[in-house]
Amino acid sequence: MGLKREMKDLGIKNIPRGIRNSTRSNAAFLTRREMDVLHLLKEGLPNKEIASQMFIYAKTVDHHISSILFKLDANSRSKAVAEAARLGILK
Repeated sequence: MGLKREMKDLGIKNIPRGIRNSTRSNAAFLTRREMDVLHLLKEGLPNKEIASQMFIYAKTVDHHISSILFKLDANSRSKAVAEAARLGILK
């Protein structure tokens, strides 16, 4: 019996789905939204402009960028873009 089945049998209702297939297929496990932000980072846009184009808050962009930097093991926006290009996930 799988873990999810056991959790359901115990009455647990909010069981995380796990990583989406689209995220799993990305070499750095970036989400679709993180990829959207990464493409705009490649254009050299500041956070406020990225937020405006994506119709999200600048703070949300900050969170996406933090996640991108962590997942790509980069310490700057330009290094994240370069690493993504090296991995072939950004053209």
